Amino acid sequence: MKRIFWMAFCVLFLLAACQGSGSGTGDFTVTVHVDGRSQVYRYDKMISVGQFLSEIGVTLNELDEVNPSLYTQLRDGMRITIARVVERTDCSEVIDLPYETERRFNQALPPGEERVTQTGINGKQQVCYRITEKDGVEVNRSENNRITIQDPRNEIIWVGSAPPDTLIPIDGTLAYISNGQAWIIEGNTAQLRPLTIEGNLDGRVFDLSDNGRQLVYTRSTLDENDPDFSNELWVIMDTSLPTPDPVQLAPTDVLYAEWVAGQQTPTVSYSTAVPTDGIPNWQAYNDLWLIQLDPETGETLDLEEVVPSNALGIYSYWGRHYAWSPDGSKIAWALADSVGLVDVETGDYNTLLNFREYGTALANFWVWVPVLSWSDDGRLITTVHGPSYGAEAPEDSIVFDVAVLDSGSAFQINPFFSRSGIWSTPTYSPMIEGPDGNSTYLIAYFRAREPLNSLGSDYELVVADSDGSNARVLFPTDPGKPGLRPDPEDGIAWSPMGRQIALIYQENLWIVDVKTGQANQITNDNQASRPRWSRR
Repeated sequence: MKRIFWMAFCVLFLLAACQGSGSGTGDFTVTVHVDGRSQVYRYDKMISVGQFLSEIGVTLNELDEVNPSLYTQLRDGMRITIARVVERTDCSEVIDLPYETERRFNQALPPGEERVTQTGINGKQQVCYRITEKDGVEVNRSENNRITIQDPRNEIIWVGSAPPDTLIPIDGTLAYISNGQAWIIEGNTAQLRPLTIEGNLDGRVFDLSDNGRQLVYTRSTLDENDPDFSNELWVIMDTSLPTPDPVQLAPTDVLYAEWVAGQQTPTVSYSTAVPTDGIPNWQAYNDLWLIQLDPETGETLDLEEVVPSNALGIYSYWGRHYAWSPDGSKIAWALADSVGLVDVETGDYNTLLNFREYGTALANFWVWVPVLSWSDDGRLITTVHGPSYGAEAPEDSIVFDVAVLDSGSAFQINPFFSRSGIWSTPTYSPMIEGPDGNSTYLIAYFRAREPLNSLGSDYELVVADSDGSNARVLFPTDPGKPGLRPDPEDGIAWSPMGRQIALIYQENLWIVDVKTGQANQITNDNQASRPRWSRR
């Protein structure tokens, strides 16, 4: 009897299970509300809400909200509500990006006087929001992104300041840039005056002729629609005039230019690039041109191509550095991994020294290229990327040395100074009379206080004999004072007699006496750069 009872119970249980799985029959109503409409369905299958919606042809989007959930079992009298959820981005709001006011000291104005030299203009910023809508009604708005569509232009106010109370006699002519203007010093540091009034020198090119009477420089274009890199090449043919009249030359978008010494007709060499939108914002042509100028008017007399446009060598897009010898007979070049000479007859590049490129720089979107300096007897001195110090890859080596090359032979000393630092910028002095009465020269360079961290290290100015001996720290001599943070484009400027060095320290121009080490601050506007000294 018990066995018959249990068999009957199992049969009833299985039937109930089958009906629960949706194979049974029934007759019940379900109301579906979607897209603003409600509709009643009569149904007879025990299935989930998701299956039911699929069978009646309701398409669900990824963000739609269904109540009750898709996995709920269908039952009589159920009301299913579907809310259509949409997310979109709205970038229609544009707000002002306020400009800032920059106050810059300017020694051309009386102390305390202020003059607005550039009016400020607000920038524009597009504010983007992520908006959530439910059945066409906004239920949430959150800021997603801000896009600068126009950078602000800062207001610039010049504030007059008196130069430091120093009177230092100097040889020849010393020029530099301050507040976007060219300045010149002749005779002594009290004879300091501006050469230009435009206020938009970009510092890419700034070179003084051997006699100090001609200056070539680049300045930014005045058209606000021009790319950031765009510039113009200008010359001053007589720096001795109280108010010289600059002359614009034809080349534009210039990466490099300098005077070629030893020429009967004033001659400038230059190389160009094309502005781009990427990093960097130019693409170098690596070309080399010579332009001869009328010594009185600056008018172009002749134009000669020495090296045609090319993309030879590693990271050539950054631009090949060029440097003419003091007599104007040879021109050297430098890339990220090599140094050599240009054959001025054929335009070919002849390599003198190879080393490994500095890959760490490239990872930060810039390319390290060494600076070149010529001695009067035809030697080249430069910074080179040295071998690995430890386990780092060769291209990531933290070692930078100074090397010396003879341009007329295979002679080279590498390293000449070990672990000098990435910004060492070694520079030969003009010929001077040595202690024995014979002609010689000195070498000045910046030496890193932390040679194995030279990318971010402070530096000291060091002077040594031509063979590298007797190296001594010239400035700053107090190790407790902040060191130099050299910009290789500023460099080291020797006076014509080799008795003084001009350099930039804490954004001001300083002159250091090579024999005594006496250092004097010449400017106090915190805007000085690119010191250039004539060679006679």
